[in-house]
Amino acid sequence: MTTRQIEVAGGRMVMLDDVGRPDGVPVLYLHGTPDSRLARPADDGLAADAGVRVLALDRPGYGGSDPVPTVGSGAGTPPGGWVEAVVGDGVAVLDELRVERCGMVAWSGGALPALAVAAGLPERIAALGLVAGLVPRQAYHDPAVREAGGDRLATLELAEVLPPGELGEAVAPLVAPYPCDRRLALEHQAEHRDAAGALELATVPGGVERMADALVEAVRRGLAGAAADIEAQARPLAVDLGSIACPVRLWYGTDDVVTPPAFGRWYAERLAGATLELVDGAAHYLLFTRWTDILRTIAAAADS
Repeated sequence: MTTRQIEVAGGRMVMLDDVGRPDGVPVLYLHGTPDSRLARPADDGLAADAGVRVLALDRPGYGGSDPVPTVGSGAGTPPGGWVEAVVGDGVAVLDELRVERCGMVAWSGGALPALAVAAGLPERIAALGLVAGLVPRQAYHDPAVREAGGDRLATLELAEVLPPGELGEAVAPLVAPYPCDRRLALEHQAEHRDAAGALELATVPGGVERMADALVEAVRRGLAGAAADIEAQARPLAVDLGSIACPVRLWYGTDDVVTPPAFGRWYAERLAGATLELVDGAAHYLLFTRWTDILRTIAAAADS
């Protein structure tokens, strides 16, 4: 494994792990909320066995990646904000590593930035995999999504009364403890993990500890990443889903209460190249139990 930092627009730094097979099919990996590049199976030999080179990024404000400056803060502020920042990070990483085209896999809260990257870099993202991905704010106009995602309605309603910036600051301390060590991370995640997800993650050797380490890394410099994600998830996503032309694979678990199957169906109806797989009995940690299969599938689609 190689961990490195890359300078991007405005002098920000982005951290990533470059793992797996060095000459394998490159696949960008975008983690969930509030996580870091470590939120993946600990055994990177699985990626190598799949013939894949995984480029696992810390998204803005998480781990070793600098946050996006607040709009209006002066020089270096990405024009347009969060969407442009995540696309710019993707460009900088691919350019630095001399990767012309690649696949991309996003888990949970990584889905929205992944959609922005896929739409913004159509010539470079050859295939996209969304695993238990969150849906954007506008999806909640769909009655099926609204019913299935009822636990998120309180945050969406709060977004109606709090201006941009204040929502993230108010909610971020509820989703991640800071400062945080492994003991506190284990306690926090155990308290907030649903029963089906807990059982699923327990089947993955070292999975519980790995997720705790991912959280510790995520917030080691503060809650800016979580706050930015909360803001993005509670506001309409400024991405045209119809512009995403690459093949898209959607994986959702039938027992997932965090990102229910209705979320996958919503995407399948709106992404032209999408194929939806509902995995019977799977919960939110489907990424960990199907990691090798997911990587092989996206690598094959990207390499075709």
